[in-house]
Amino acid sequence: MDQKVDTIDAQVAVDALYKQWLAAVGKKDVDAIMACYTDDVVAFDAIMALQFKGKKAYGEHWRHCMEFCPAGDKEMIFEIHHLAVQAQADTAFAHALVRCGFKEGEKIDASWMRMSSGLVRQGGQWKIAHEHFSAPFEMPSGKAMFYLSPDETPGVRPIPQGMSTVTPHLVCKDARAAMEFYKKAFGAMDMPAGVLEVDGAFLHGELMLGDSVIMIAQENEQCGSFSPSTLKNTPVSLHLYVPDVDNAFDRAVKAGAKPLLSPTEMFWGDRFAVVEDLEGHRWSIATHVRDVPPEQMQQDARTFMAQMSS
Repeated sequence: MDQKVDTIDAQVAVDALYKQWLAAVGKKDVDAIMACYTDDVVAFDAIMALQFKGKKAYGEHWRHCMEFCPAGDKEMIFEIHHLAVQAQADTAFAHALVRCGFKEGEKIDASWMRMSSGLVRQGGQWKIAHEHFSAPFEMPSGKAMFYLSPDETPGVRPIPQGMSTVTPHLVCKDARAAMEFYKKAFGAMDMPAGVLEVDGAFLHGELMLGDSVIMIAQENEQCGSFSPSTLKNTPVSLHLYVPDVDNAFDRAVKAGAKPLLSPTEMFWGDRFAVVEDLEGHRWSIATHVRDVPPEQMQQDARTFMAQMSS
């Protein structure tokens, strides 16, 4: 019976700790937040890094997160739902769903994550020794599925699974050949239902390039869709970040792309190149190689513009 009472007391105490934790987050009080953790806490957060070891490192992460919290007319949302606690003696485990985001008037922009924690009792007080936030992700894009909700039946999504808010839609004179070129030149992959054809006529194509989708359209005068080769120019270019710009540039050129700028170190911190594909679309390809402070960026940009105009 005493063990049962101790377990109930521990569960009540851990529940109270999370109420304290939530109140501290709501006030954006990082010191009060970190008072809920052990000195040697190990945290697996959903953003920024694989892990944070120790209260100092995790506190800096919390401080960084608080700087991004809404201001002005936006009201922060940080809620914990379905908290379940199992506690015994000096050890406890907890799991819950956490909702994080903001509210502005009637508009709510908030996402759900999963949370699991390990807690210990030190000097009669419960502290969080391990914390893990995560979200499921889509395949093959790898995008986090923050749109999921525990209280709603999955329905038709306004933005389809795997798609981004903005997607390039390339008009090509030979859409089928263009898709094969993008696979060869940039390593693009076919989507499961990536081509729509009717009676042999190409209507729509989709490719996955890294974590992004590219839509392909066949040139069609009736629809007012013209390719760069017909227009003899294009005002739009696509920017492609890759792990190794030199290898990516060489691969694209070998596949038939026209080199416009060989890989060059640029003032904004990218190693940068430009090619034109077989259809006339321009692609800038880059690898970020160094972080440039804003003040230095401004100075280097001024020097760059002076060189361009001389």
